[in-house]
Amino acid sequence: MTFLSTLRALATVSLTTALFAGPPYLTDDPEPVERHHWETYLFMQGVVVSHGTKSGLLPAFEANYGPFANAQIQFQIPVAYEQKPDGTRDHGLGDLQAGFKYRFVQEGNILPQIAIYPQVQAPTGNEQVGLGNGHWRLYVPVLFQKSFGPWTTYGGPGWWRNPGDGEQNYMTFGWQVQRSFGETFSMGAEVFHQGADTIGGTGSTTFNLGCVKSLGSRFAALATLGRVFHGETGYQVYLGVRGTF
Repeated sequence: MTFLSTLRALATVSLTTALFAGPPYLTDDPEPVERHHWETYLFMQGVVVSHGTKSGLLPAFEANYGPFANAQIQFQIPVAYEQKPDGTRDHGLGDLQAGFKYRFVQEGNILPQIAIYPQVQAPTGNEQVGLGNGHWRLYVPVLFQKSFGPWTTYGGPGWWRNPGDGEQNYMTFGWQVQRSFGETFSMGAEVFHQGADTIGGTGSTTFNLGCVKSLGSRFAALATLGRVFHGETGYQVYLGVRGTF
């Protein structure tokens, strides 16, 4: 196996969840980027399911900007990848994404911080070979977060508008718990459930373990590895680098 094929096997994800994640987790958080600052990600993310299909983003670039207090604008440019059980492969532009996060409740002694994070996915990927959905889609999660010393926990429900023949709208729910070990390293775990996105289909539940390690003042390495244990069983992985400016 070549180095590139190894990366492809590790960096695969179902297109339904790959574009809407709180790096490196599938569950997002309500905390926006600081005002007039940038946060960028270069990453690979994917899943390998039990029948042999590998699909994902290899690579993808995401940029987040804080235009004003408690707000974040997000853009994502993905290169999608799919390998079918018969060995055929396709690689090309995936579905572009844009989002706007707004935190409308600040965290207090009792209250968590709360945000809404609508995101739009454009049908720029080739639907015929599995690199895109073929329709405009909308995702609207409501996110909560509370911190207790070195511990932070966040997550919440989300709703997908998912048009198309045989497709249906569906809900998601994710929750994550993480612990910081000083200012340079954190570890976390999450459970993420996605309802059935096709008529007569089944949902999926993923359990992930992850970590974030600082690489100096501006960069960090991020990773998760997990198991899809409900619906189509398999493995999920994320590898990326974050920059803050």
